[in-house]
Amino acid sequence: MNLDYLRTYLDVVRVGSFSEVAKKLSLSQPAVSFQIHKLEQDLGVRLIDRGQKKLALTDAGKRLIRFAEAVEKERARLGRDLDQMREEVTGTIVIAASTIPGEVLLPPILGEFKSLHSAVGARVDISDSLTVISGVQSGAYDLGFCGSVPVGKDLEYFRVAEDEIVLIVFPEHPFARRRKVSFPELEGEPLVLREETSGTQRSLKSLLSRAGLDVDRLSTNLVLGTSQAVVSAVESRVGIAFVSNLAIKKSLALGLVKEVAVKGLNLKRDFYCVYRKERVVSRLLGEFLAFVQSRASQV
Repeated sequence: MNLDYLRTYLDVVRVGSFSEVAKKLSLSQPAVSFQIHKLEQDLGVRLIDRGQKKLALTDAGKRLIRFAEAVEKERARLGRDLDQMREEVTGTIVIAASTIPGEVLLPPILGEFKSLHSAVGARVDISDSLTVISGVQSGAYDLGFCGSVPVGKDLEYFRVAEDEIVLIVFPEHPFARRRKVSFPELEGEPLVLREETSGTQRSLKSLLSRAGLDVDRLSTNLVLGTSQAVVSAVESRVGIAFVSNLAIKKSLALGLVKEVAVKGLNLKRDFYCVYRKERVVSRLLGEFLAFVQSRASQV
């Protein structure tokens, strides 16, 4: 079946006149009639009842309209997709991220993606995990990165990296000279925590709860809004803290903090990329999600 002839047939049905369609397509009327006749030959059915004064379709002709309209829609969609593939990936991705993904994971990912697509820009707003999820849900952000799994059917997500929450102390702390401590030994120690809505704090409480432990048994000395602020507080001898091991690499290397294992605890968690499926309509966002997924599969 010739798709150009199918488009001519659709034009004839919509306009209701062979001669008008011939003018529109800069063809002769016999040429338009030939295309319709050739369609009928290919399909083995009569499409138009030529015994009527006005254009009248047979049942087969009416059924072909639905097919022709579907083909036209798919042809238009194909044209748009191919146009995008021929064009350079451009635009700005607006991202919400919790502190660890925003400060540690995203910068190298965005750097690598930009090396492939130099015309791309990105804006990353850093907040707690609940704010990230609600921002993506409301459409304020194209996608988000956080340590909490979104609840509800309107958001899609996939794992991007694994993280471990570890205990850190300042170098002069008695625990710094030990390889391991028990959880009860932490009671009475001044603890520096993240805020309740942060992914780190939520994960810490959940993971401790699974181990039969309660973070509320510990003495909270200070609550801070970012992981780097927590690490800085420990460096300043304000207290000890549970933080992401991704947030302490530089401080560990410089000897500003010490990591101490807690007996019986394995505080591993995952970070996720969160997005609304219906928002993935631009080539830019589709390419970026595919890039992040390919990197995640290598972790």
